[in-house]
Amino acid sequence: MLTEDGFYLTRLFQGDGFKIQWPDQAVPGTILDNVPSGSGGEDFGGSMRQGTDGKVYIQTGKTALWNVEVTGLDTIQGLSGGQVAINANDVKTAGTFREKQLQAAEGNKKYLVKKATVAFTGDLDADFKGLEQAEKPAFEKQAGSRVRVAMARDDANLYVGWEVQDDSPWVNGADAPEFLYARGDTVDLQLGTDAAADPKRTEPVKGDLRLSIGNFQGQPTAVIYRKVADEKRPKIFSSGVIKEYPMDSVATLPDAKVEVKVDSQNKNYVVEAAIPLASLGLKPADGLAVRGDFGVTHGDKSGKDTLLRTHWNNQATGLVNDEVFELKMEPANWGEITFQ
Repeated sequence: MLTEDGFYLTRLFQGDGFKIQWPDQAVPGTILDNVPSGSGGEDFGGSMRQGTDGKVYIQTGKTALWNVEVTGLDTIQGLSGGQVAINANDVKTAGTFREKQLQAAEGNKKYLVKKATVAFTGDLDADFKGLEQAEKPAFEKQAGSRVRVAMARDDANLYVGWEVQDDSPWVNGADAPEFLYARGDTVDLQLGTDAAADPKRTEPVKGDLRLSIGNFQGQPTAVIYRKVADEKRPKIFSSGVIKEYPMDSVATLPDAKVEVKVDSQNKNYVVEAAIPLASLGLKPADGLAVRGDFGVTHGDKSGKDTLLRTHWNNQATGLVNDEVFELKMEPANWGEITFQ
């Protein structure tokens, strides 16, 4: 709800999928402040009107129609207002915001991958000890979704570890491996294996790949997506906006070694994966620098849908209601990964 001047006043329903609370019973008089306005992220419809009794009523819902009374509007009061002062220090602080935004737009975060063979124990700090930079890259899009990652390699494998905060850890309801990314919790690695490719490319090229690992019917499953590939294993994806989005190759990686440790009490999980370099088409050498990104998806508690996408470098991850845009790789927004 907005004021006449266009200022935010309040919300009527719960827009944050992680804070939704359904009432125990659907009976007249139930408080609906913390339920969604429908049953998804793109609920177009509903109506609001003021009755002859002066009260405000809403019709909303999706698979059922709810008749809702809006209460409390009679207690809204305008404030007398005041003044806001902006001093030289505020201007200086604002300048730092601009610098951070420009840095994010440039996509110049860097990660150094050291050479070692990693044994998995479910403890990211112990398993990758001494192999990371000053500290493991950490990123968090909203409270309770913090992610840490680590990577190493030897002559045969790329080792990647993710430590993820999640209220409902490692839940995914995908009915096919290729849809894990859109149905709940996954960890993600996006990589451009061709160091000569244009770092500012807006579309994936040959050598660009996305590796997604999720819980498919109780088993950790790795899926690799290539928009452009010589070996064809095609798959067409669609959404409400894009009817056909073809991928040259979509395949599971049975030779990937993946171990998962779930801690439901502390609301987190750790995924560690050993991916054969041959499966990635990656030939790391000392000093090789390629584009890449780490990420995760957070799903709802039922494991039916992805609610949040979080990445180390790519900040254009707001869409979670269009499976094609959720799938697309954006190499221009990747960081730089250098192999030692």
